Amino acid sequence: MKKLKFDTEKKRFYNFFKFGFFILLALHGLGLYINYDYWVFKMLISHHYVFTDALDTLYAEALGEENVRGYFRDFDRMVMAVVTERIREINQDRYTYLYTPAQFRETRERTRTVGRQVFYEAINDDIVYLYVPNISSHTRRYIQQNRSTFAQFPYLILDLRGNSGGLLMDFHQIADLFVERDSYIGYERTRWNIFTRQIQSRSEPYFDFNQVIILQNARTASAAEGLVLALKDNLPEVTTLGTTTFGKAVGQVTIPLTDGSAIRASVLLVEGPSGQFISGVGVAPDIFYDGEDMLEKALELIGG
Repeated sequence: MKKLKFDTEKKRFYNFFKFGFFILLALHGLGLYINYDYWVFKMLISHHYVFTDALDTLYAEALGEENVRGYFRDFDRMVMAVVTERIREINQDRYTYLYTPAQFRETRERTRTVGRQVFYEAINDDIVYLYVPNISSHTRRYIQQNRSTFAQFPYLILDLRGNSGGLLMDFHQIADLFVERDSYIGYERTRWNIFTRQIQSRSEPYFDFNQVIILQNARTASAAEGLVLALKDNLPEVTTLGTTTFGKAVGQVTIPLTDGSAIRASVLLVEGPSGQFISGVGVAPDIFYDGEDMLEKALELIGG
């Protein structure tokens, strides 16, 4: 009886394995069928095109010094580089492109390096100054880790001058510290309506400042502009000071590839809590000021 039961279980396992194998085989065949035209094109050009000098020029222009793996293995990256370059030319979308492995490493390191410049300074017993150079995991963690210190001051000067933005998720978590739970802090619109969403704060506010002065300029961009809009629209105690921001209301996704490179593409149109689309327009300040002593001007506004 035991042997019969063992044989039955073995046969069941074998049938399950066989069924799974045929399912995988069918999916593989479907994938080949769907991509048949591309594979024919790839094989024809990479393996059989006779004017290899033209290929060398094309690969070199698209990939630079990164073309070290041969026509076939670098074909997909070359195609991605050429297509994204044409998108940039047609739509003036300079945020969609292919990173080479070296460029991708350099970009990530630069983001970390810039993020480490975040700092705060107690101006006096009432006022704390916080400089945020980008919107990144490093600056977000810095603000979260020092939030109890910031909360001791009734007045905050938040310096976003030169902040080129960063990850929207980090901006959302920073905004959560300021605004009421379930408040709208922005919109993200995509090609597919099912992925379009209205962003709401997820936690109770940690800060309760009497007044917040935000410093901004023409190099304040992207997620930093989103933070400005989120705080302005939700907090009456916020005053913006400086010049009109850059006006970048497009969000990107960067996906690492298997060879160390990465593809980056614009996939979101980002709007403020009230539906403001600021692309090419920027966020105008409440008080226009372009003097060198902007911090001193902000101190004059505190309590004024």
